[in-house]
Amino acid sequence: MSSPARSTVSAASGGAVSAAEDVADSIDALYRKDEAVAELKSEVMEALQKEVRSLDDDIWMFAAPRSRINLVSRPGNAYEK
Repeated sequence: MSSPARSTVSAASGGAVSAAEDVADSIDALYRKDEAVAELKSEVMEALQKEVRSLDDDIWMFAAPRSRINLVSRPGNAYEK
């Protein structure tokens, strides 16, 4: 038979292991959260880079001078003949 003192020590150490496991689980959860945030950040940055590349490819459409249709359609402009 175990003495009451021994059972108290084993219960206390069991509680300490449980608390240590809880702390370890919390730390693991924080690391998983950090990893998930880092993964999401990299995915968002990759998508943003694709969008920037797409806009860079399409910049030629916006590089030309603006349309002068508004100047042509106004009466009294130099473009009107």
